[in-house]
Amino acid sequence: MPIFEHLEQLRAFERRHLRFLQTLEDHDMVKAIGLYQARGKPLTLKQLSGLEIGSMATLQRRLARLKRLGVVVQRRSEVDRRNVELELGSRIQRMFQRYSALLVAKPAGNGADPSADGPIPFAEPVLRSLRERAGAAKPMK
Repeated sequence: MPIFEHLEQLRAFERRHLRFLQTLEDHDMVKAIGLYQARGKPLTLKQLSGLEIGSMATLQRRLARLKRLGVVVQRRSEVDRRNVELELGSRIQRMFQRYSALLVAKPAGNGADPSADGPIPFAEPVLRSLRERAGAAKPMK
């Protein structure tokens, strides 16, 4: 079945390029940081804690590891130097662009598979939940 071949391609990409995402908290933090960054407003540490991904101690521990690996870059806000803004490193952004292309690609098939008519069925609910979760934290201006 083409869908399972496609899922295998996704999993192979994850095993090869996304090994730094070891926990659910890692996944959620990287996705939230990337979502805010794509919207043009970097996520602050306070906003990240408001997303209820984990306790502050867990967030700080996982974030320290991601920063050490170069996945997340931390810098002071230009507007308010007290705030710490989080962004994904440029290498990681490019990697997620490639991963995104795999997620929305049509599985190869003979047309008999209904999933071949559009994006992968599971991708949209996942993306929608991430958007809702990021939007529920704090409205961006």
